[in-house]
Amino acid sequence: MSFTKILEYILFIALILLTLFNFYSLTVGRKKKKRGETDFRKILANLENKTFEEMKKNHLDFGEKHGYINDSGQGIFLAFDQKKKMLGITILEEFYLIPYDEVLSCEVKNDTLPKDKITNIRVELETKDSQISFAFGKKVWKEKSHLGTFLLSDAKEFCAFVTSHCIPGQKG
Repeated sequence: MSFTKILEYILFIALILLTLFNFYSLTVGRKKKKRGETDFRKILANLENKTFEEMKKNHLDFGEKHGYINDSGQGIFLAFDQKKKMLGITILEEFYLIPYDEVLSCEVKNDTLPKDKITNIRVELETKDSQISFAFGKKVWKEKSHLGTFLLSDAKEFCAFVTSHCIPGQKG
């Protein structure tokens, strides 16, 4: 056998292995994506149901709702009652009902680490009575990574909604 024939067989086997690997990752990737979407919907549906119960109990009408998932797989559900000027925020075990006029500020904060990494991405909501913190990212992420920028943009969007609804004269 000549060297070129051996090289052809090696390349042929490498292409077969690469094709099999791509096919495997494609099918497994789709399954993981579907499972992730199902989990996302389930988490937000549970939070929405909890919010709906609180809405009925407090005679509110949350017409505008937004859901978020952090990097720990926990949800944050944000809802607004425009008529009664109330803000509802639901997390795993808590429900916060805050009148619009009690919201003083909403800020996105994170801890910066060396090599352009960030951690502890959070929203700090200051009211007249307290300061509440909502975790959007607890793990370490590169600031420009896909998930790092996604978590930061979700946190900024959360604050933009709160600010535009609750703080007069500001649009987020």
